[in-house]
Amino acid sequence: MKFSEKWLLEWVDPKIDIVLLSKQIVNSGIEIESIDKISPLFNGVVVGKIVSCTVHPKLNNLKIVKVDIGKKNLLNILCGALNCRNKIKVAVATIGSILPNNIKITLKKFDDENSEGMLCSFFELGLFNNNNNIIEFPKETPLGMDVNDYFLLEDNIIKVNVPPNRADALSILGMARNIAVINNLNISPLKEKYNPITSQKKLPIYVHTEKKDINFFGRIINNININIDTPFWMKKKLFMCEMLSDNVIINIINYILIEIGQPLNILNADEIDTCIQIRQTNKQEFLYLKNNLKIILDQEMLVFSDKSKILFLPGNLNSDFLEVNQNTKNIFLMSYSVDKESLFNITKKFGSNKILNYYNHGIDLSLQKYAIEYATELIMKICAGNSGNITYYIDKTSLTNKNRIKLYYENVNKIAGFFIDSKIILNILFRLKYEIKENQDYLNVVPPTWRFDILIEEDVIGDILRVYDYNKIPLTSLKENFKFFKQTNDFQKDYMLNQLSTLLIHKGYHEIITYPFIDPIFQKNIFSINDKELLISNPISKDFSSMRRSLWPGLIKTLSYNINRKQDSIRLFERGLCFLIDDKKKLGVNQKMFLGGIISGFYTKENWFSKIRKVDFYDLKGDIESILELICGLNHYEIKNEIVLGLHPNQSAKIFLNDNFIGSFGKIDPVLEEKLDLNNNIFLFELLIDEIFDFKKLNKFKVKKCCKYPSSRRDISILVSENILYSDIIKTCRDCFLDKKININLFDIYSSNKFSNKKSLGISFTFQDERKTLKENEINLMLDHCIKTLINKFQIILRK
Repeated sequence: MKFSEKWLLEWVDPKIDIVLLSKQIVNSGIEIESIDKISPLFNGVVVGKIVSCTVHPKLNNLKIVKVDIGKKNLLNILCGALNCRNKIKVAVATIGSILPNNIKITLKKFDDENSEGMLCSFFELGLFNNNNNIIEFPKETPLGMDVNDYFLLEDNIIKVNVPPNRADALSILGMARNIAVINNLNISPLKEKYNPITSQKKLPIYVHTEKKDINFFGRIINNININIDTPFWMKKKLFMCEMLSDNVIINIINYILIEIGQPLNILNADEIDTCIQIRQTNKQEFLYLKNNLKIILDQEMLVFSDKSKILFLPGNLNSDFLEVNQNTKNIFLMSYSVDKESLFNITKKFGSNKILNYYNHGIDLSLQKYAIEYATELIMKICAGNSGNITYYIDKTSLTNKNRIKLYYENVNKIAGFFIDSKIILNILFRLKYEIKENQDYLNVVPPTWRFDILIEEDVIGDILRVYDYNKIPLTSLKENFKFFKQTNDFQKDYMLNQLSTLLIHKGYHEIITYPFIDPIFQKNIFSINDKELLISNPISKDFSSMRRSLWPGLIKTLSYNINRKQDSIRLFERGLCFLIDDKKKLGVNQKMFLGGIISGFYTKENWFSKIRKVDFYDLKGDIESILELICGLNHYEIKNEIVLGLHPNQSAKIFLNDNFIGSFGKIDPVLEEKLDLNNNIFLFELLIDEIFDFKKLNKFKVKKCCKYPSSRRDISILVSENILYSDIIKTCRDCFLDKKININLFDIYSSNKFSNKKSLGISFTFQDERKTLKENEINLMLDHCIKTLINKFQIILRK
């Protein structure tokens, strides 16, 4: 947002220079991008009065004027402006005056007629747009007055970057409130505005949606004169803010937007049917914008319409034929607010604009009706017209639900790190316009309507400290104490994660840390589902507007970044929280600890003694088995070939621990790989650490003595159908020896055309008893039982 210092000082004048003012703006939590000093581009231009105006006898496009500038002699000047006429006061550049681009005014002669100066337009003085009409001053303007002094053109233009949680600072009014509080000053409260009702025309409002937080105010204004010039005082302010247009109505709503932070919209009232409907699209509909641009609206998108057509979308995306133009006589002026989800859908579909940016930050709902009355007052003052009644729809819950917060004096001092007297706290909160109810140990406070970002006690404390002044906070040395903690669940979980991280680092992985908030569109592209996203109410940007449900988006983006920088062998992992919607949890959010990884490129770096190859599915599977063996042993987990969203349907698997799902891994989906423009073999894995940890808590492993009796090994070779998974064979073998300590291992797989759709498996059995040495016949009986089970279940053939 850009604004002029003089405009701000109209609201509050702390009598400080621009340097100190900028420091106070920064201390109030607002970033200043730049401060540009504005100086007039001209000098020597004074106010004069035309006392005679006649058409040139030979050059009909010129007029000969006599101008009084308050000196003894009148000036003879030739002028071609259409609005040049007798008895008006004008801006006169006398001989020797300097205009923009170092143009010096000299004596000129046209057809034997001297021109002793120049009558100036705003454009010729370097102001506003290209308009050849000369400047007209009010009748009471003193003759000979320097135009610089009249216009007060020396100013400072301040450009600020308002963070998402400080929507109150997106206006001159909001800036003034902050400066007033810091300097212990008061600004005049906004007084209710009432405009006389001189027209009975109105449009009723109907809401056909179950969405909450929808508020709408609107009124018809008839018989306006839109072909009128914007007043200079408004032009000047909007010009400084880079918000000046050729349309006076647009200038008025831009003025209100900058001054009080309230977005307004205007439509041609003659093109609207008998009502305004706020609804959601129930089928694919169309909206036609300027320049014959046709846009397709998705289902369930919030729109404003009349009985037959869509009028506009949130963000002032107006239908082309409803735009106000030079022929418009009757307008419909409106102020509205909608729910965050609808705003997100519009931003996702069409991108953001200035109006959507205000709504995404948040607007003060208590000022909506005031903004309508304020705009009506300005329109009727400048453009004339007749105003009708305001029709409205209000979601009462959005206005009556006040966020009451308990503020404990003890917590203020604890978080601040030093003692702040309770009287100082009360004084600051009073200046910030909080509602306060005192109790013995705490305060019940309600933030003002423009501070809807204040939600918890820590927010209030932060507000107190910024007004108290961060520079007054005493510096204290950090103290460190050695304390011994019990091994709590969190401590044990962190220990397990550190073990896994160390293992992955030894295998060549690099740990990364990515943001937990991501682009929801990117996340949907990966998982190809339309589940509800966990959206952030005040995101930093569109790319950071949703909480992640998986670590894969961050891993894929980091991998892509490294591939684009010629990295040909990449192994990355991350551990962090992911967020899922769960109505059973507090605030409807379930956060879980995940461990994820990604590999791509070559298995080893290029060298002279071995052939390099690209990583494959089994490289990642080996890494995962190392992790699972470390945390839950060999016999408790199971890997099943199943389809996983975002992964290749034929190269994906899920991991189960005692029949509970704990993770998945595989090759990235080729469709997704092409969409993200990735051309390397990419493999991903993800483990649910909380699920694994819960298993470890229930199944604590105990240290056992080594068996002193000898072991005995037997090998068998079997033929089995190619469609049968070897993991099912091994599981069946283990089920045959549930009460025995027997190690079973697959040591060979062989297939050949002569086996006719069968494969040969070599399986070893290592028998051992902790109480005695096993005899030959005991071993043979157990092995025979296992072979018979395999024959009955899988129709195996025993090879000799």
